[in-house]
Amino acid sequence: MDYTDPFLAQFDFVIASVHSHMALSRSAMTERVCRALRHPSVRILAHPTGRLLLSRQAYGIDMAEVLRVAGAEGVVVEINANPRRCDLDWRLGRLAQASGVRTMIAPDAHSVEGYDVVRFGAGIARKGWWQPDDVLNTWSQEKVALWMKQCKRGARARKKSRRS
Repeated sequence: MDYTDPFLAQFDFVIASVHSHMALSRSAMTERVCRALRHPSVRILAHPTGRLLLSRQAYGIDMAEVLRVAGAEGVVVEINANPRRCDLDWRLGRLAQASGVRTMIAPDAHSVEGYDVVRFGAGIARKGWWQPDDVLNTWSQEKVALWMKQCKRGARARKKSRRS
């Protein structure tokens, strides 16, 4: 994590993603991401493999272990709908679900026009056999608000249990 715990604790939730040091060994990258998933403020893992289709391979990572830890920690794993990413791969859908992982579909938009790609993420979710109850984007505003409130409360509880 690039920021201090007190700084991160100010937010309702934190989205973690790898943006540097992508050439680590498979085991080091897996441990790095899993350590972030265990952080009490982290509630979402974005673009989990770092791939850019036709230009950058996914970094070496044990996605089965990442999904296991994400499920155990209650961390949502993003389906990045940007056609340059399409990351989480649909072939990991069943494994993610079996691990108890929920997802959200995000456009990785850098402008308003970028929101149009959400349909590609919906296609990935469908192909990966995700059910609507497991995709945050399908939830009511009230359910999302409750989830966010529970995230904050859960982060505090996890932090206290770490100290014990």
